[in-house]
Amino acid sequence: MRVIWRALFVIPLGFIAACLAAGIFITLAAYGTGSIDRDTVIWPVIFGILAAPVIGGLVALPALIVIVAAELLSWRSVLAYLVAGGVAGLSAYLLADSTAGAISDTDAQLSMTAGIIGGLAYWLIAGRTAGGYSSDNMSA
Repeated sequence: MRVIWRALFVIPLGFIAACLAAGIFITLAAYGTGSIDRDTVIWPVIFGILAAPVIGGLVALPALIVIVAAELLSWRSVLAYLVAGGVAGLSAYLLADSTAGAISDTDAQLSMTAGIIGGLAYWLIAGRTAGGYSSDNMSA
């Protein structure tokens, strides 16, 4: 029962939270480095929420590979999810910007940081309890 619960609810919820966190970070970073008023902070958050499905589509394949590996190998280390998120963010940037001639260091760093933030969000929801499907806790 625990496997079904994780597969249907916890893992997708973690992935959605990771995409939302990365989207909000990207839009806040793109919004500017100046001070953000309380009245105007809502727009980057709204754009971040709207960017989440795009980010989810770009990182779906690398994220699926990492999620399956994490569940099968019982990876629970936050560092593994941070590294995987950073790699997924950078690979999504490179895939999305493959037609451009030069790669911007700033954009690559922002994409990698967004991936790291997404990896942390996923770990907080689903990664801390990844794997561990022994016969003892299958009924729990």
